[in-house]
Amino acid sequence: METRVRTAADDAEFEGYLAQTRHAFGKVPYDHATLRAHGVATVAVRGTQVLGGGLFLPFAQHFGGRPVPSGGVAWLAVAPWERGAGLARRLTEEGTDRLRGEHGAVLACAWTPAPGMYRRWGWEAAAVASSYVFDPAELPAPPPGYETVVPDEAACARLRERLSPGWNGPLRRPAWWHGWRQRVTEGALTLGVVPEDSRTGTGSASRRGDLAGYATVTVEPHRPWGVTAVVHDLWHEGLDALPALLAAVGARSPQVREIRFRRSVLPRPSPLQWALSRYAVREDGWYPWVLRLLDVRRALQARGWDPQPRGGLGLEVVSPEGRTAPYALTFEDGLLHAQRGSHPSPRTVRLPSATLAAWYAGGLPLRQAARLGMADGDGRDLALLDALAAGPAPWLPESF
Repeated sequence: METRVRTAADDAEFEGYLAQTRHAFGKVPYDHATLRAHGVATVAVRGTQVLGGGLFLPFAQHFGGRPVPSGGVAWLAVAPWERGAGLARRLTEEGTDRLRGEHGAVLACAWTPAPGMYRRWGWEAAAVASSYVFDPAELPAPPPGYETVVPDEAACARLRERLSPGWNGPLRRPAWWHGWRQRVTEGALTLGVVPEDSRTGTGSASRRGDLAGYATVTVEPHRPWGVTAVVHDLWHEGLDALPALLAAVGARSPQVREIRFRRSVLPRPSPLQWALSRYAVREDGWYPWVLRLLDVRRALQARGWDPQPRGGLGLEVVSPEGRTAPYALTFEDGLLHAQRGSHPSPRTVRLPSATLAAWYAGGLPLRQAARLGMADGDGRDLALLDALAAGPAPWLPESF
């Protein structure tokens, strides 16, 4: 009997997909009704039996300082007895095709412990995430001039919008994201710090956008006593604001025995190595986020690039199946134009689609890729493309 891959037709098929997530992850997606309502739910169906599925979420991500239409792959699950037959790839291609066709996405990303599987489909790892734990007693005294506030989401959003363009990967969070995060981190408290001279007379953060940092925190029991402060979201403007913000999280209370940053909340390398006087931090590695360009030409043109390099090159992108797609690239003043169908020339760089994705995210310079056998081209041309992509480092602070 034929196995069909499609959008979940009804609640029964979606429930069948949730049953497969229990087999794969031991749980169902957090607040899955919201994810289904705002994303795309794909399923693999044979007869009346649901064999797997996935959730595909439309959003924008910052790359090179510009928001790029994107999407996330989440909770991809296939029945244990059907694994190895290619259903995961079919589900992913169906979902990302929907993101591209219905939401204009030109790239997609996913968190995965199996980057090799995605790599065979043309994806590549952009950056590895870590969690960090340390004793708040190791914190230096916070610098003077900051006060703790309870900011509203509008102030937090303004801070994220100021800081996100400095990285490759942060989401421009859609309108529903904040409410969803509140539901999946029940009991969380958001604390912020503002410079004292920018306070209003009402005791709230100024509306002039002067929030210098915020952290969203929950607490968990810590054995044999006390609590662990768990940080789920943290943004700060400059290094001076970080000790003040961490002091607010720890509250200088003996009840807070440790501060733990959940995976991907801090970039790698983390700013803790420059903020702490004594580095007694435990880092626990997680897995990477991977990226694929769904539309190479549009993705290259949507991204921001360094304004200094000027000129043009040929680019050949090789699919996992060995098909080659040629492009002519011209770039100037931070903008890149890509024309499909150029002819190979001595100044042509040849990249597997996976390498292209990692370089696009700032995670793999092409000169390093060439040393690894993952790129082919003249060293001067590889260096020119690396200079074009210079600037923001990869960081995906959101989990989904």
